[in-house]
Amino acid sequence: MSITEAPVTGDAQTAAPEAPEPSGRERRESERAISYWEKKIEKLGKSATVAALDLGEINSKDWAHRFVIAVDPVVENSSLLLYGSDFAKLLQLPPKGTPHVPMVRQLPRHLSRVFMQGCGDAHNQRSPIRLEGEAPRDDGRTELYRAAFIPVGVKENSLTHLAFGAFNSCVVERAAA
Repeated sequence: MSITEAPVTGDAQTAAPEAPEPSGRERRESERAISYWEKKIEKLGKSATVAALDLGEINSKDWAHRFVIAVDPVVENSSLLLYGSDFAKLLQLPPKGTPHVPMVRQLPRHLSRVFMQGCGDAHNQRSPIRLEGEAPRDDGRTELYRAAFIPVGVKENSLTHLAFGAFNSCVVERAAA
């Protein structure tokens, strides 16, 4: 499936709203990532690229739930380039990424679709995308998630596409029917 063919499903997907962002330490990780990028755009203008992301801070608390994905025109071939320590723990990934392996082969199956949709939609809409929802797991439990995907260029007018964002989740028992 190409990026342009990525289906839009459910009501969990929204472009960044015009409403003010949450304040204080309790802000959600995805909102914090979007706020971080908006400040970069404010400071550097629309020409802000991946170089503005302070990638040297990948091991900091602020980057714990964040990621950078190389988005391929065939979204299933996209790859995780960098990610924080809490992102790795949540998704049971090694501490360092393996960018030569497509992300759908690295991510838990129940979350692969979320990442494919987020990457594709962010670049199609050319704006931050928020996704939230629940994904049934193979162990009978449900994973509740929130994520943000922000399209980022390598340089102005580059054909290489990246998605910067954040992901957080918690696992709960499925409600009895």
